[in-house]
Parts: sequence; C-alpha cells; structure tokens
Amino acid sequence: MKFSVMRGVPRPVWLIRVGAMAAIALLAGCASLTGDAGDQVMSIPEGPAGDGFYTPPSPLPAGQHGDLIWARHLDNEAALPAASENWLVLYRSTNVAGEPVAVSGTVAIPRGTPPQGGWPVISWTHGTTGIADMCAPSKNGPDYLDRAYVGGINQSLNKWVARGYAVVKTDYEGLGTPGVHPYLVSSSEARGATDMVLAARQLDPALSRNWLVMGHSQGGQAAAYTASFGPVYAPQLNLTGAVAISPGSHLSLQTKYIETHPDMPGSAFTPLILTSMAASAPGVDLNKLLTPEGQQRIKRVDQGCLGELRAPEAWAVTNKKLLNTGADFTALNAALVSLTDVENARPVVPLMVLQADQDHVVLKPFTDMMVARYRNLGVDVDYRTYHIEGKAPTVHRQTVPRSLDDAMGWVDQRLPSGQ
Repeated sequence: MKFSVMRGVPRPVWLIRVGAMAAIALLAGCASLTGDAGDQVMSIPEGPAGDGFYTPPSPLPAGQHGDLIWARHLDNEAALPAASENWLVLYRSTNVAGEPVAVSGTVAIPRGTPPQGGWPVISWTHGTTGIADMCAPSKNGPDYLDRAYVGGINQSLNKWVARGYAVVKTDYEGLGTPGVHPYLVSSSEARGATDMVLAARQLDPALSRNWLVMGHSQGGQAAAYTASFGPVYAPQLNLTGAVAISPGSHLSLQTKYIETHPDMPGSAFTPLILTSMAASAPGVDLNKLLTPEGQQRIKRVDQGCLGELRAPEAWAVTNKKLLNTGADFTALNAALVSLTDVENARPVVPLMVLQADQDHVVLKPFTDMMVARYRNLGVDVDYRTYHIEGKAPTVHRQTVPRSLDDAMGWVDQRLPSGQ
C-alpha cells in the first residue's frame, strides 16, 4: 500500500496540508492523491509493523539523500503529545563510506494552521543512548532501556511543538537500522540531521524550508557540526541557526588522558567510541588496543544501552584492566581528530552554546575552548552557562530543561514560528 505527497512550499493551506491528508488516505485505503501541474507527486509505501520497519528494502529504492523510503503512524512514547500527527520514517542518507544508507527517525507536526511559508522545523540531534539497535530513541516505550533520558528530553521537545515548531528527530546512521552506528562521527550525524528535514518535507509539504538544528551532548556536537556542514549538503533548505547543549568536543585530548591514566575508572562512553572508530577508520585495531578482558567486555555494546555499560560487569573497572596502555594509539587519536573533533569545523550560521558549569560528563573547560576558537574565527556565538548541582548524569541532562527558556527566546528570533 502506498500514499502520495507533493513537494513545494509556500502554497495555499489546503494544498500545503496534502502531505498529511495523503497519509490519512493511506490508512483509510483510499487512492493516491494528485496535485496541480508542476507538482512532483511522490509515492511512499507504508512501512512494516514492528521492528521490520527498520530493515530497509534491498537494494534501496533509487533516489537522492533525504528521500523517504517508507513511513507509518508513530504510536509509542517517542510521539510528542502536542503534535497533530506523529510519524515514524525511514529515509535515504549517506554513510561514512559515501554510500546510500537507510536511517530512521520521527516527525511531529504541530496542531492548527501553518504560518505563511509552512511550519518552521527543528531537527533534534539526540545525546548518547548507545550503539545497539535497541537504543534508537524512536523505539522509546515501557521496555526501552534509556527511557528516563529520552522521555525527559521529549518533555522539552513537546513544548517546542506546542509553540508551533515541527520537531524531527533522527536516530542517526546504524542506530536501529543495519550496520554499526558511527558514534560521534560528525559528518554522519550532520547528514542524518539534515536528511531528516528533507524527508519530513516529503512527508508533509506544510513544513517550511527554514530550519534550525538543536541537540544535546553527542547531539550538541552534531548540531555544532551541522552548522558548518548543513548549508553545503542541502542548499535547497535554509538553515538559520544551531543550538548546541553540552556539546562533546576535544575527544582526542580526552582519549589521550584516559590512555595515560590506567588507574582511572573506565567510562561507559569509551567502548562506544572504540567500537565506532574501529568500524569507521582504517588502522584502529581493537585486538591490539584492548586487553583480553577488554575484548570480552566490549561485546556488551551490542547487548544494552549506555546505562548497562556503567555496570560493574561491563566497563566500570579500571582502564588498565581494559586498555593495553602499551599499545600504539596513533591511529585511534588520528581518527578522533579527523572524524569527531567538532572544534575543527567553522559554523556558518549563528550558534548558541549552553553549558552547565558543574557538568562532569561534558566538561566546561573543553566547551570554553571550543567557543573561544569559534569566536576567533568570527563565528556568531551566544554562549550561556548555568549552575546546576547534583550527580554527574543529572547535571548533564538537566541542562536541557534548565536552558529551555533561553533557547526559546533565541530560536524565536531566528526561526519565527508564527504562533
């Protein structure tokens, strides 16, 4: 079964809403809709039920990056209650090898009548959940392992939808879908976030070409990089700004510190980084970098999400039990510099950076260094910090709701919702 949508905004409201109407027609078993002369009518299959949705057809349908593969109504806790419609989508993007790949994500469309030019779009880039397919945020529900984090973030995102912004959320390459998730590989994250907007506009042409990228932690890194990459990758869209909340940066420096401090407790983020770099960069050999115990424990990245990696039986032992500190880490450090260090980019749109001063997951001194470099390059950066007390994960996560009012004021000036 298929439904049809049309590209092209701004349009009269009754035509702009044809994307959502066509989807409704799908569920009712109606025939495909057609549009005025000059519209590009696209036929989009309904996605399979259950986890079969995340397994793309092979080969992928012909098309371009950002093209929808299939879609279906979203009915789990990844849906945002303030939306008139929530969709689960599978769309084309480009992987780290430059080849077409399928990526999953969600689309939340506001209630009411879209403003002239369509609903402005916020592309949310999520923080670390893990690299196992079960950790894809679009799978959020009663049994989802990182429900507390993703559910808390969705409470903030729901307020953006109520304010009149369409919110689209990529799962990222290889998270939910086949393949290894290239964790913290900036270009992959940016492609996922940008193609998510293109795909959402195919689903509902009532969405504007004007968009902003926003994310937390891993997603803060992704947002900052998209501020450089997005306008080049998708010039048909109009990226107006980026909000990076607690953005990861200077990962190569942090990994060198871990390498030289064998008695430190292992970090749950380390096995994710190692697995990603081994899959994304030549020369990174985990058999050489890890001890025999580390080689066994790193298999747990496919068995749970971030919380499970913090367990004593996972990565919560000293680095010397896991890492072969006598090994040559040159290839790993080079990969981190070339693939992850977002401070090497230069945003070409205004950037807002939000950071807690007591964050022990993303350290403020690294964010200070990133902001200073951007400002030296002439980037328009609005940097705001917050004092939040509590345990490390709590402080890190609470930066999102704590900074929400500031973010909304800043975004409203650069991406007006019309509401």
